[in-house]
Amino acid sequence: MNTPTWTPAFDTLPLCGSVAHWAGQFRDERDWPSAARLNALAEAQDLRNAAGRAVRFAEQSAACGQRDYEQQILDSGQVPTRPASAHDFFNALIWLTFPQTKAALNAVQCRELAVAPKGRRSPVSDAATLFDESGLVLVARDAVLAGLLRARQWKAAFWQQREKWSDARFYVIGHAVLEKALAPYPGMTGKCLFLRVDELPEAGPPPAWLDAAIARAWQAGAVQKPADLFVMPVLGVPGFDAANQTAAYYDNAEVFRPARNTG
Repeated sequence: MNTPTWTPAFDTLPLCGSVAHWAGQFRDERDWPSAARLNALAEAQDLRNAAGRAVRFAEQSAACGQRDYEQQILDSGQVPTRPASAHDFFNALIWLTFPQTKAALNAVQCRELAVAPKGRRSPVSDAATLFDESGLVLVARDAVLAGLLRARQWKAAFWQQREKWSDARFYVIGHAVLEKALAPYPGMTGKCLFLRVDELPEAGPPPAWLDAAIARAWQAGAVQKPADLFVMPVLGVPGFDAANQTAAYYDNAEVFRPARNTG
């Protein structure tokens, strides 16, 4: 995706609600923020990676492979960041919003890539890559919505059980999804992790305890393969598309694809 012209109103986009607090810090910018601007926030937050090193955003001038990219973050705390890149800007916002999760994903990737044959990734690494780029998190007191979504019972989850979304929290963690939010389209999907909790997070920025819970799920091996994360058509979530306020919205089988018949 080509980087669009800078607009400071990212915090008003429904899909960017997870990072709205940090996106709002850039309302006065006239162009894509520099690494130095991002680093001022990283320093103020005392961002750390899994090895305890300070996380800073280092301007990237040359391409590098995934193994080198991840290892550099773990070894030095330096996150390669391309200038004027929406993708990398949103990656920085996720680091600011979910630092423990990002540190855990980086550690998982370094562990997995270190033992994988050259040019290949393990199922755990594949899952971590998908989550890092396109991750979503559904938080609720029960697993009703998660069960329906995993079974691709879209209309039941998004419409028939619509009232349950008021008793759940939904977060976009994948920076590629945030990038797509600049020009959303019906077929956008993400890969979702479900967390059952006794008490829901309050409205506003994601709390540190939620960040820690997501990080623990990855550290504890709760996700072993991509299929452990369920696919979600992102714009089906109530509030993410003004058009999804009617039942007919969910009849589009090109977007809300039914479960495969394996019988």
